[in-house]
Amino acid sequence: MIWPLLRATVSLLPFAVLALVTGNAIWMKASLLAIATVIAQDKLALRPLGVIAHGLAIVAGTYLLLLAERVPAFFVVACMMLAACVILLASRGNALRPLGNWTFIPVLVLANELHGGRSIDALLRAAPASLPYLLVALVPAVVSAYVRSRGKPAARWSNLDDFGARAPFGEDLAAMLASVGIAALMVVWVHADRAQWVIWGAASIVTGSVDTARAKLKHRAWGVIAGVPIGIALGRFVVPHSDMAVTLATLAVFLTLVAFQRYVVGYFVRCVFVALAIMLANQSAADAFERLTHVLAGGVIGIACVLGAHAASRRLTR
Repeated sequence: MIWPLLRATVSLLPFAVLALVTGNAIWMKASLLAIATVIAQDKLALRPLGVIAHGLAIVAGTYLLLLAERVPAFFVVACMMLAACVILLASRGNALRPLGNWTFIPVLVLANELHGGRSIDALLRAAPASLPYLLVALVPAVVSAYVRSRGKPAARWSNLDDFGARAPFGEDLAAMLASVGIAALMVVWVHADRAQWVIWGAASIVTGSVDTARAKLKHRAWGVIAGVPIGIALGRFVVPHSDMAVTLATLAVFLTLVAFQRYVVGYFVRCVFVALAIMLANQSAADAFERLTHVLAGGVIGIACVLGAHAASRRLTR
């Protein structure tokens, strides 16, 4: 894990420095796009053109969800369409699942972060201003792809010759559409802040089988239940409050995405830093606890839909 962590650190540090020097928080928001494209490039050995295509897909999906805020029903449908792409990509080869995940996750988070609680009209006026920052965020992964592709046979999208085995996807697709649709409906109905935690909390449980879904739910539940209170305590009693502390905590959140081999450990540490970053930013334990409640709510929706899709599939195949 040393080299992926080093690449991620080198990719993210310029954005942290720019955020601190300029006082412009959008640099740290854009850094999510940087880490998402770096992770996808690393896992799929993407060529520069592949990185650019992936990054532009994230940007397009982000603006799609921002525009969808005007019509709640459209927001729900857009989330379901994007989630379906995760499963459809994975059906073309299991190595492509990370590409789908690292398109859907940053789209959800960036759309929420760029929204920032503004009115729709204000959002539509301000959103184009974020585009240059998002395009700059593609630079680290493009440079990495160029350096790592030199001397290798010509390819358009990726240096990989094989994306893994293909598998039936009907059951997973049904579970994903149902879980994301229900989660998106719920956040629209209650006007939930940080809606991405509920929606991805539901989508992340759809892992290909009932057993792996149960294990994923268990790991995420343990991580968030243990991690969030620790992060709140650290933010309230231990870590001094400053812009640098918020930036470093956010940077640590992103680095946990590549720093740990065991998912349960990485997710626990990530929840600690998410809660810490929120506490350092606004001193609201209630906002930090939303990480816990939203993730658990999404997980319950996700496992219910996985079990329902599995039961329906078994009935249809009898």
